[in-house]
Amino acid sequence: MYLGIDLGTGSAKVLLYDKSGRQTVRSKTYQIQAPKPGWAEIDPNAWLSAVRNALSELPDLKRVEAVGFSGQMHGFVPIKRKHGGIVNLAPAITWADRRGAQYVHTLEKLDPEIRRAIGNAPATGMAAVTALWLRDNAPTMFGKIDAILMAKDYVRAHLVEGLQTDFSDASGTLLYDFERRCWHFGVLEQLGIPKRILPDIVDGNAIVGAITKKAATRFGLPAGIPVVAGAGDTPAAAIGTGLRKSNAAQISIGTGAQISLSVPPKFMSSDQSLTLFEGAAANHRLLVAAVLNGGLVLEWVRRTLGFSWDDLYTRLEARGFEQSLDLVFVPYLSGERTPHMDAHARGSWTGLSLHHTREDLVLAALLGVASSVRLGFETLEKAATKEITSIRVVGGSAGYPYWRRLLSALLGKEFHVSTVGNSSALGAVRLAAEATGGDHVPDPDFNVEPPAHIAWIDEYYERHRSTSDHIRQLSR
Repeated sequence: MYLGIDLGTGSAKVLLYDKSGRQTVRSKTYQIQAPKPGWAEIDPNAWLSAVRNALSELPDLKRVEAVGFSGQMHGFVPIKRKHGGIVNLAPAITWADRRGAQYVHTLEKLDPEIRRAIGNAPATGMAAVTALWLRDNAPTMFGKIDAILMAKDYVRAHLVEGLQTDFSDASGTLLYDFERRCWHFGVLEQLGIPKRILPDIVDGNAIVGAITKKAATRFGLPAGIPVVAGAGDTPAAAIGTGLRKSNAAQISIGTGAQISLSVPPKFMSSDQSLTLFEGAAANHRLLVAAVLNGGLVLEWVRRTLGFSWDDLYTRLEARGFEQSLDLVFVPYLSGERTPHMDAHARGSWTGLSLHHTREDLVLAALLGVASSVRLGFETLEKAATKEITSIRVVGGSAGYPYWRRLLSALLGKEFHVSTVGNSSALGAVRLAAEATGGDHVPDPDFNVEPPAHIAWIDEYYERHRSTSDHIRQLSR
């Protein structure tokens, strides 16, 4: 048996995979905290509690042979070593955090050669930007930091001895050198970030230690079994679905939305609104359109309007797609990355009238997020070095046929819908199996769906684009 642990933005998932292919999944939620406007933090102890509680509901943990990890990217926990372990000096600052917006310009002023080597455009929520904010706004605490750890690396450090990260997570920090595949010492020197606080970088399928006796007691896992480094959630999902061997793009809509494409190992993007990651395995990179406002926005709309998810989609299925909507929702509740790179973008419902209902408001929200996904996909398609033949759809939202039809009509592509709802956790399992020479974990199956046809969708998309541009101008 292999165990995959996935630290998402809103929940921890644990996936137990036995050699017959049977999967057992448990999930526990936690909350993002916003103590000040623009802040987005998580108590990292909530990660540990969620993982422990989820593991307690899994059967046969004593039969686990290896553990792999995946986790949310860009943010980090500042930690200090203490009594042979680690303690966090502050909450985890997540990718959705915007407090470091003023420091984006600091990175934009770096030498062009350095900018090219770090591969990605500066954006709020990324580790380099957040580190600069801590350096200037919490200098006493910053001076005490022994290491900054990504989500999966923080939890893994409570299972094994040693502090590491993998190439995929390192590549999303703005502190990584894509040309030399190591931390970029020039960036660290210019920004005043000490090299000593950055963990060693290893391959995602590298064994980094074994479950300690203390961790075995705490989490219910067998002491001494190997643990692999794992990967960021988006690269792990690409491993989980076999995307690295495909010409498809992959859409995952969780808290945000990512549209991913496998690219050659030395690929560098000319479009700085796209994000480049090292893959979870060697000789593989991912080019990603990162849309910040996905499930996070839809969950806010659902909660605010008082729907359950099942009730929401039941009502929309009854409504159908026959009548166009005269209401536009701009979904930029957390700024936006691809293609706008605009931390100050804000959202709105535009065109409200007395005849609009709750169903109109929620349908506009779905259309707004789906339109943002299409805009991200079009940006990715222009930068691709190969034709995108189809789109894979993964994640929990893929389970709603109405949402899939809306997306496929906007994108105009054949959809391959994963039969597995936990692709990042499955990627963690596959990394663990590869590292230990275990049984091969096969690619998941996909159900093929032709693109849906909605007569008014293209006209609506163009209206949405123009409205969104206008609202972004007003937000500045």
